[in-house]
Amino acid sequence: MTDEATPASPSTDPHVYGGPPARSPRTVGRDLLAAGALAVVLTALGFPAAMLWQIVTPRVEFVVVDGGWLPTETYPDGYIEGDLMFAGIGLVLGIVAAIAAWSAMRERRGPLLLLGLVIGSIACQVVAWKIGANEWQQFWDAVERAPVGVHMFRPPSVLFVELDPAAAWDALKVGHLTTALDSLQLGALAVMALAATFTYTVCAGWSRRPSLRTDAPE
Repeated sequence: MTDEATPASPSTDPHVYGGPPARSPRTVGRDLLAAGALAVVLTALGFPAAMLWQIVTPRVEFVVVDGGWLPTETYPDGYIEGDLMFAGIGLVLGIVAAIAAWSAMRERRGPLLLLGLVIGSIACQVVAWKIGANEWQQFWDAVERAPVGVHMFRPPSVLFVELDPAAAWDALKVGHLTTALDSLQLGALAVMALAATFTYTVCAGWSRRPSLRTDAPE
């Protein structure tokens, strides 16, 4: 009595047609490279983010007077709208960046990619803030040179930020931790990173796979 031929199981060789897709090896080096690339891309987004912030934020109107300047309104809303718009843009960018990183970088999901997301998000908002600070300084230089009676519009700025890494380092060298922390107050510069971290963590929480990778077994 001859045994019935058992059906051949699908090939597990990724080089054979019909086999599972090849899975790239997961190493710390590869994950760090992916996290670094993500951080660089997010940092570069600081330039268009700064331009968008400058465009959508209402500007405060000033008039140059003898010996100084005065706002045309008693309590201009633009003083705080700069921070609100900056934080709002960072919030949206953080959510979008986290979802994009989770979807597009499935092979590198994990804590290192989250670290790159956080660093890149902070760097993005720092770049936008620095561009705004440069516009701010140019405005005040123009005010000092402007004749009396000229109306000028102040560019937006982030007011509630105290970021001076050099001063923080000098304070740490002499053991003044509190003073160092006072020089590292991110304020609105941390909004994008917080939004990205929260969104990425939520995505990870809904994942059915411990490794977070879609090609890994459940």
